Amino acid sequence: MNLEIELAIAAFSGATALTSLCVLFTMLGTINPYHRPEVPSLGAFAVIFVATYVIAEIHDVEFGLDALRLTLVEGAMAIIRILPLAFVLLTVMLFRISLRKRPEDPLLALLESESGSV
Repeated sequence: MNLEIELAIAAFSGATALTSLCVLFTMLGTINPYHRPEVPSLGAFAVIFVATYVIAEIHDVEFGLDALRLTLVEGAMAIIRILPLAFVLLTVMLFRISLRKRPEDPLLALLESESGSV
């Protein structure tokens, strides 16, 4: 397989595993009597399992804790590589919002007219 495709698959698998781990931590942190975390937790475990298997096959390591650690590191590195692009997009969006003129609010106009007449 092509090296770039392998890197993209590894980055995507790692990021999905890292996100699923965050989902598991959220499920653990929000347990209450009315919460049923079985299905989302099983789905998150399945995603982590598949992502770890994919990373183990790509990097020729034994499926286990080393492959899980490598998967989570790949995910963290993929997210860190994407952060500058996310910051640029966020900056552009905030810049566009700050330049836009706010629409006239009829309630504020009414409040100003009433306070001026007193």
